[in-house]
Amino acid sequence: MNFRYTYGPVPSRRLGLSLGVDIVPFKTCTYDCIYCQLKKTLNQTMKRAAFCDPAEVLKEVELRIRSHQDADYITISGSGEPTLNISLGTIIEGIRGLTSTPVAVLTNGSLLWMPEVREAVGKADLVVPSLDAGSEAVLRRINRPVEG
Repeated sequence: MNFRYTYGPVPSRRLGLSLGVDIVPFKTCTYDCIYCQLKKTLNQTMKRAAFCDPAEVLKEVELRIRSHQDADYITISGSGEPTLNISLGTIIEGIRGLTSTPVAVLTNGSLLWMPEVREAVGKADLVVPSLDAGSEAVLRRINRPVEG
């Protein structure tokens, strides 16, 4: 099977062995960080959208779980900002229905001001927001956020 939404499990310095779930298109993000290993952001936005069919994502996760039951976490992260996906909460609930493996969300935290985003990530066992800047000036210079 060609996996579109899942990868790994991969070693994570924070989470042990992590089964990755990527639910936004490549380089779709609220930021265009100067240090991003994936290079320049291709779709810089703060508009949340349905980027994938949750049923397809969950089917892949279930197949991965069957062959990799040793994962320490199922981690929603990947090649963009996962909180941009409006189906995030549904996907987390679906994963939790498939396994007792804890679910983590890696986020840049830029949309946590939105109640619906907080509600969605609140369904995860662990939320890991990044904090790169201690001031607005540094945030603009390092993370280069989308306008707004």
